[in-house]
Amino acid sequence: NYIEINRQDRMLQLSNVAFDGSVFDIYGALLNGGGLVMIRKEDVFSTARLSAVIKKEAIDLLFITTALFNLLVDLNVECFDHVRKVLFGGEKVSVEHCRKALAYLGKDRIVHVYGPTETTVYATSFPVNFIGESPPTIAIGAPISNTTAYILDKHSNLLPPMVYGEVYIGGDGVARGYLNQPGLTAERFVPS
Repeated sequence: NYIEINRQDRMLQLSNVAFDGSVFDIYGALLNGGGLVMIRKEDVFSTARLSAVIKKEAIDLLFITTALFNLLVDLNVECFDHVRKVLFGGEKVSVEHCRKALAYLGKDRIVHVYGPTETTVYATSFPVNFIGESPPTIAIGAPISNTTAYILDKHSNLLPPMVYGEVYIGGDGVARGYLNQPGLTAERFVPS
């Protein structure tokens, strides 16, 4: 419910396969009949070359880390001209960069996604269509399909809206635990 991928879409396989973001890149394209554009390592490490690939390959959908989003917004926001949806996440959001991207790209093109690796890949999404005068950050948004998100206190009690707490995520995308690490699994995962 956070993005539509179709067979006309071209997605850039930008994430390293060791990073859970690659699951979105690879399977998002392949399971929806879209095109998956591979990128050379040397093109990833040069913003000028990466920008050129995004434009030349007519990329429609793109997931990038927040830091890379910020860099491309600063150095060449025009590289997103053809991109239908830019998904970004994984680090603290820069309101300034979101504001600049929104002013250039317009509504319905930028999506802030959130989800720890244990939720492969995203748990929540927030379409960045409006930014108030001086918000402290950009919201992580609402849970995606088949996902739940709760804000709990230190005693695992549900907190009301606008109260700080710890994010707990449930649903089909949550891992069952850490491979061969029962202690860490018991510490970090709540039995359902």
